[in-house]
Amino acid sequence: MAPTKRARPVEDGGQRASEGSDVIEVERARSNFRQDNGKRARISYDKSDDEGSEGPVEDEEIDQEQESQFRTQQLASNLVDNAAADNGILESVSCSNFMCHGYLEVALGPLINFIIGHNGSGKSAILTAITICLGGKATATNRGQSLKSFIKEGTESAVLSVKIKNKGDSAYQPELYGDSIIVERHFSRSGSSQFKLKSATGRLISTKKSDLEEICDYFALQIDNPMNVLTQDMARQFLSNSTPQEKYKFFMKGTQLEHLDGDYLQIEQSLDKIDQDLAKSLADLGRYEEEARKAKSLYALSEKHDTLRDKVKNICWQMAWAQVEEVERKLALADDQLLKVANAIANAERKEEQCAQKYDISDHDYQDTLRAKKELEQTLLPFNDSKAQAQRDYDAATHNARDIQTEQRKIKTHIKAADQQINDSNTAIRDEYNRLEEINGGGNARRLAEMEEKQTASSDAKARLEDHESGLRGLEDKQRRAAEDFEQSRRPIPDKRQEIQVCEERLKRLIGDKGKQEGAYHANLPRLQRAIRDDGGFHQKPIGPIGYHVRLLQPSWSSILEKSLGAALNSFVVTSKADQARLSSLMTRMQCQYPIMIGNNSSVDTTNHEPDLEFDTSLRVLEIDDDLVRKQLIINQMIEQTILIDSRPHAVNVMSDSRLQNVKQCFTHNVRPGTGIRFSYGWGGGLSENYIAAFQGSPRMKTDVEFQVNTCRAEIQRLRSELSDLERIMRERQTNLKNAEQAITRHRREAGNLRVEVQRLTNEMDGLQEAIDRDSVEEGGLEVLKKGLDDAKIQRASYEAQYGDSVVAMDKAREPLGAIKEQMKVIENDIANTHTRIKKAETKCFGKLGERDVALREKNIAVDEHRRAREAKIAAQEARADHAETVAVYTGQASEICARVAVDQGETCASLEKKLEKLQADLKRWETQLGGTREEIAEAAARKVQAFQRARAQVADVEKLAQLLKTTLVNRKERWKVFQRAITARARVQFMWMLSERSFRGRLLANHKEKKLDLNVEPDPTKVGKGREAKTLSGGEKSFSTICLLLSLWDAMGAPVRCLDEFDVFMDSVNREVSMRKMIEAARYSIGKQFILITPGSMGSVSSSHDVKIIK
Repeated sequence: MAPTKRARPVEDGGQRASEGSDVIEVERARSNFRQDNGKRARISYDKSDDEGSEGPVEDEEIDQEQESQFRTQQLASNLVDNAAADNGILESVSCSNFMCHGYLEVALGPLINFIIGHNGSGKSAILTAITICLGGKATATNRGQSLKSFIKEGTESAVLSVKIKNKGDSAYQPELYGDSIIVERHFSRSGSSQFKLKSATGRLISTKKSDLEEICDYFALQIDNPMNVLTQDMARQFLSNSTPQEKYKFFMKGTQLEHLDGDYLQIEQSLDKIDQDLAKSLADLGRYEEEARKAKSLYALSEKHDTLRDKVKNICWQMAWAQVEEVERKLALADDQLLKVANAIANAERKEEQCAQKYDISDHDYQDTLRAKKELEQTLLPFNDSKAQAQRDYDAATHNARDIQTEQRKIKTHIKAADQQINDSNTAIRDEYNRLEEINGGGNARRLAEMEEKQTASSDAKARLEDHESGLRGLEDKQRRAAEDFEQSRRPIPDKRQEIQVCEERLKRLIGDKGKQEGAYHANLPRLQRAIRDDGGFHQKPIGPIGYHVRLLQPSWSSILEKSLGAALNSFVVTSKADQARLSSLMTRMQCQYPIMIGNNSSVDTTNHEPDLEFDTSLRVLEIDDDLVRKQLIINQMIEQTILIDSRPHAVNVMSDSRLQNVKQCFTHNVRPGTGIRFSYGWGGGLSENYIAAFQGSPRMKTDVEFQVNTCRAEIQRLRSELSDLERIMRERQTNLKNAEQAITRHRREAGNLRVEVQRLTNEMDGLQEAIDRDSVEEGGLEVLKKGLDDAKIQRASYEAQYGDSVVAMDKAREPLGAIKEQMKVIENDIANTHTRIKKAETKCFGKLGERDVALREKNIAVDEHRRAREAKIAAQEARADHAETVAVYTGQASEICARVAVDQGETCASLEKKLEKLQADLKRWETQLGGTREEIAEAAARKVQAFQRARAQVADVEKLAQLLKTTLVNRKERWKVFQRAITARARVQFMWMLSERSFRGRLLANHKEKKLDLNVEPDPTKVGKGREAKTLSGGEKSFSTICLLLSLWDAMGAPVRCLDEFDVFMDSVNREVSMRKMIEAARYSIGKQFILITPGSMGSVSSSHDVKIIK
């Protein structure tokens, strides 16, 4: 019999299988319905044939023809060599760390496999591995309740692998998997489990269990079928202790008939539900029909007022087109306005052209007069050059004559002086003195006295200037110091304001948090804490943050202790390195990083390591609710040996007197609130001092929030007072800086005045000095007379000759002066005439310029008028376009309502609206009586009719579906009975045939109504009768008969792989040998089927062959 890979669906309308010879060919019956373990109620239609009526009497119903046919088939099977299937069988099984095996790999033969071994050697582990690897449950193996129980002791995980053959035409996705499908299952003690589907080359294809289920379904590998994989316990129960009811249950499950029966029960339940819903739908259908009838009647009544509706419709139409006429009138007005604007533009263009021509003429005239003026100015240049040249000639001639005249005077003086010296030197000297006195009249002495006064005044002024300038450096130094003082006073103000802002923000957080510690920590801390609570992988739950477990009993030390403890209050405490790594990973995932400390649970006794009780310590002012936290703070922060003293002088005295026992450091308050001082002993025994800044964040320890708020407010008040003082000092120093700058400005102004005075005195002294120098020159001439007295006579003759020559030279020098004066008069007359002409040209030019400006203003006015006219045209065009668009829109909207209708004479939108309101009120009053408008009534009527029609169609469809399902169910149940009878008949014939191989007689008794399956066997062929019951047989006879039953049931199944564990455990050697041979023969009759048989006994009577493989 050829193996069947898939169950083909049975067409309801097809020809039913005959109950003759074809019935025996049924191998299996499968269903794809999902099974429901709940109890199902039977439906109420005809069920008289649901329960099988077969009983023990059916043994006689097997006719001779069927038995003959079966024996013919068996003989035909003997003529055909058993061939391995191309696919769907197992090639190998391997397991790692599974049950008692560290590693085991078993290569299976394609047909018959005997696995032998002593008890406890792990034979049954192979079937268990096959079941679990191919998706079976752990409980189905009867070897454990969970996968963890199959992992070898001392290991953490196990791996199973099964290779499925995948060749031939009906291979499963060969292009993806190849010639083999490798199924792996990995599971561990932590509870993880994973499937891996690989190709023949080892490439991973899928990890989904659904894909594995599809493969098992494709190859019909019924792993959960108890008859397909008969485990050791199940085999023992079936072969030795099974009752008729249990045998029947095995039979139904193994042949999948129970599965089909469950599907039919589900269909029956659905039909019951459909019948209930159909009864409700029929009741609702009458209600829908009545509602549809009433809605139709109401619609017919509403149609009687169509005349009133027509009037309303006509007025609505007129209103629509009345609006169109109104916007059309506006469009006509826009067209008139556009025509007016076009005329205005034409006039503006003409005026603009005229003004432009007038401006061009006036501009041309102005340019002509301007050009004429410039030409006259050019003609003036030669006259000016001639006048300048004549002036230079006249100046040169005059200078020459003046030089000659000066020379003549000198000669006369020299002659006269020589005469005086010759006649009477003493008289000449006296006369010269007299002459000088007469000339000066005492002026020289006066100028000398005035010169002395000016020199004294000049010296005083210069001294005052020098003293004044020497004071500038002091003023500049004072200004520089004032600037430095101002900058120094201004610099700390921003920092002080920042401090105030930080304190105010801290105050807001304190008030806003209302004593909650969460505000002092990261926003993701609650998520981190939840993750720690939910994580069960810690050896001991982490503790933290530390600040959550610390309460401050004296709030005045809050800022100092918060600052000194620092990041320790943010830390978490764990007890192992593994917990630290796990917590660090959680912090990274939650994006909330904090320090992690590693501690232990041993206690710390500080009784003998603390200072005297007269001192407060950090440990004594802290209340810690966790010993692990207390221990970490003692180890890392020395809180048990840190004393707290309020007064700084007291702290200095205490720490300086002598080194205190069990004291490492001392904290004390500083002048500024919130800050502190840390005193500690140095390496040499000296006392060191460190400043502790104020803590600016929210308090992380549990404390008195009200005290913190008041402290923060006092700090803000103090900072604001300091800021006010700083700002006052800055303003004072800014005033000093301005005063210094103003003093420098006044000093420089006064220095300028002194320099002017010095310069004035210097100029006056220079004038006096020139006068005195001239007097000295004249006095020098008298001395020259005295000195030259002796030479006067000699020079007199020479001077007289020189004087005669100078007279001649003077006459020659005076000759050109007259001509030059006449020439200069002529040139000056020409220049004056030219200036007169230029003046007239300028006057004319100014006049033309005024005319041009007037023309330009008129032109600009005309241009502006033209521009405004064009803008008005654009606005009018836009308005016209808007009106045209409005007309088009209104026309389109009105056209959608109706074709254009004439509006009654004198009607407007307002009057039509009043008429419409009156008619609509009348119509609404009538519609109110009816319960709605005509459209609403029509819509409601249509809706009701459609609902009735839809409900009627749905009821008809449901009735049709219910009838079809009932017919289908009846047909399927009849076919199920055919399957049941055929499979039972085949099993009977096979059972009888197998018993006959040992000359046994027997019957297979199937009672489907009572759900029993039993057998009667007569080992003695000489006895006549129906045979003996199974409980009266010996152990070997009973086991052999049960093996025959199992092989008979296997023959009725279609699974390609069949497994049996310890089938011969209750057989003697004779029955065991016969059963073994019978199983091999039966396996060879099952062409293409793979058998995996496990036995603890030896296989001396069986040898390996091409289709039998013995695995030890």
